Amino acid sequence: MKYWRTSVLPALLLMSLIWPGFSAVAAQSMTLAQCVAVALEDNPTLEASRLEIQAAEANRKSARGVFLPSATTEYGMNRVHSRSAKGLTDDDALNQDGLNFSVRLSQVLYSGFRNFNSYQRAKIRKSLLTAELELRRMEVRYDIETTFYRLLKAKQDVVVARESVLRLKESLKAAEALFRREQIPYVDVLQAKVEVAGAIERLGVAGNDVNRERASLFTLMNKEESPDISFIGAVDPDLSDPPAFEVNRQIAFENRPDIKSLECQLQIAQKDAAIAKGQYLPVVRLDVGYYDQDRDFENDVYDRRNRYWSAGVSASWSLFDGGRAFYESQEHEIMSNRIKSLILDTKNSISKEIRCALYAMTEAKQRVKVSVEALGAANEYYAGEEKRLTAGLSTIPNLLDAHVQLIQAQRNNARAILDYRLAQSDLKLMTGSSDF
Repeated sequence: MKYWRTSVLPALLLMSLIWPGFSAVAAQSMTLAQCVAVALEDNPTLEASRLEIQAAEANRKSARGVFLPSATTEYGMNRVHSRSAKGLTDDDALNQDGLNFSVRLSQVLYSGFRNFNSYQRAKIRKSLLTAELELRRMEVRYDIETTFYRLLKAKQDVVVARESVLRLKESLKAAEALFRREQIPYVDVLQAKVEVAGAIERLGVAGNDVNRERASLFTLMNKEESPDISFIGAVDPDLSDPPAFEVNRQIAFENRPDIKSLECQLQIAQKDAAIAKGQYLPVVRLDVGYYDQDRDFENDVYDRRNRYWSAGVSASWSLFDGGRAFYESQEHEIMSNRIKSLILDTKNSISKEIRCALYAMTEAKQRVKVSVEALGAANEYYAGEEKRLTAGLSTIPNLLDAHVQLIQAQRNNARAILDYRLAQSDLKLMTGSSDF
């Protein structure tokens, strides 16, 4: 004890001062919001989507470059040496060293709005990928939330099963005592033993359910499973009434990322059709250049050097392409109509799912209220049978029957709470809400 006071205790005190988080490392509790934050930060699928958006931004900047002039320069040197010459040609007028230098600027003045539509398409594609990222984020939140709620329910099942084992073991002890006093038959003892064995088995199943839900939750968060991390949350749900169907549907149509994604796809198809139609319009280009040509002949009489500017506007017009641009435009218009149908179908599906979630919430809410009352009655029933057995006014089968009623009431309450929370999560998923 002296060694503990003089050596170990000061060392622990010093460690707590140097490392305030020492005690927190041993165990960590995570709430639902913390789990969601970790998953949204570390999920590899979301990271891949974020990188795809960065690539789309680079593509947008690349498409913007068509509005600026292109500049090119060229420098060349060549040697011409005559091997043979006939007629009036003089070898001295052929043998030469040539130097060429040029700088050219080229700017597209008009292209049938193809460049403009291509740039707009690149912007829309980034918006499309952003909407798809938000959809994946929403699905990750939903998966985390529902798994978290199932884990809370599984943990509650473990508590219920553990309490059940303790109660049944006490009932078994009471049955054995009564049998020894020859107040009950041995069959009642056997029945109590069977109930204890069944409760122990249910406890093992409940514990395994907790392990499965924990493994799923760690996987969704992209974290290694650790026994030092526990998950905590409120047992009782918020039973406040949700907004009406029309309000939820309007929120969904404004917030749902999949609708935004389809709308972006529709805009892209329309831009593709406009780009195809633009191929039948002329391309007007402005070209400006500076040229420097130097010719050095063997006979200095022929030497010359030319420097000059050149500027001009040119137009090119595709008159016939075999109908390729026409049918390409027609294809994109058909795709536009297809996407419009998909938007309508998605909105109809969301409306149906919102109604189903609201119905499920109403049903589960009623079940929660009823199960709370039933649970109170079952607890009172079991306590009464326990007292009556002690007073010799009841039997072991009656006590075991009261225990069965209590366990069933506890299960019904836990199931109703889980169903209400899952219906809440479904409604948030359908409306695109991220509130917890």
